Amino acid sequence: MKILVVGHSSSGKSTFAKRLAKHYAIPVLHIDTIFFGPNWTRRDKVQVESEIQDFMKQEDWLIDGLYRKYANERFDQCDQLFIFDFNRFKCLYGAIVRRIKYHNQNRDTIAQGCKEKLDISFIWWILFKGRTRESRALFRLYKEKYKDKTIVFKNRKQINTYLKSIGYDGSLKYE
Repeated sequence: MKILVVGHSSSGKSTFAKRLAKHYAIPVLHIDTIFFGPNWTRRDKVQVESEIQDFMKQEDWLIDGLYRKYANERFDQCDQLFIFDFNRFKCLYGAIVRRIKYHNQNRDTIAQGCKEKLDISFIWWILFKGRTRESRALFRLYKEKYKDKTIVFKNRKQINTYLKSIGYDGSLKYE
């Protein structure tokens, strides 16, 4: 089983990916753990792509994250594609809640040395820069091109309904 989880920042992709990985007992790669180095520095693109390619050599995998420059093979190879297409204000709320919960800490779905932060540039990304006309067009393209293997979530209720439908028996709480 090969699963790809993509969508807007702070929409709950990583939590969902961890739940699916546990449910299906498959390895998960949170791309944020390899895309960034300490203090949110961007790592070498060639090295990041190499690590993603190595991960994809496994029989089963779950990848959380998009980074469009590295995405084409993942979309083609995945058996199931989940797109988190949340309202920008729900995503901002998610980022605020996450910032409070992980204040001055490192989450397990981000690179070591990247303490949780919520600065004006990330808020701008969530509200505007991450939702350009081009990025919206790409999501529409993915939804159409991969429609036979795509599930789109617009809210947490849809996610929880899906998790229940596959027999997931863990917590459905998003923190």
